[in-house]
Amino acid sequence: MSPPQAPAKPPRARHIRRFLHGSDAVSALLLELERREALLARVRALLPTSVAGHCTQATLDDGRLTLICDSPAWVDRLRFLSPQFLSALAGQGEAVSECRVRAQPAAPMSGHAPAVRTAPPRSGADDAAARSLEQTAAALGDTPLAGSLHRLAATLRRGA
Repeated sequence: MSPPQAPAKPPRARHIRRFLHGSDAVSALLLELERREALLARVRALLPTSVAGHCTQATLDDGRLTLICDSPAWVDRLRFLSPQFLSALAGQGEAVSECRVRAQPAAPMSGHAPAVRTAPPRSGADDAAARSLEQTAAALGDTPLAGSLHRLAATLRRGA
């Protein structure tokens, strides 16, 4: 009879990062992601704190810095500030010749239905406006403007 064998040890758990870095394509994507996060951190450090939190992404390709912010309300503010932080980035050794700013609002949380726009309730003002447009169109006779006013009155009556 042979001596009892010790139970085999289960394989040691390894962090997923080790597997991800095993693929050249995934490694390249992870390095690009780290590069973009570092650029975003440098740009945010150059912005006022009230604006920095609204800048969500930054890329630099061929001297063109593209910033993504979380709301269209911040696009103009970032564009206004861009000459200041572009010169600061150039001072840090980045070759930046222009800056584009885009808005990309955050996606709605999963499980929540997107907001649906509903038409406002129709009022008597719509009917009064439609009547006024029809009367004006009738006074103009058979003209292109009269045709436009008739179409606008019909749109008001449909509530579209």
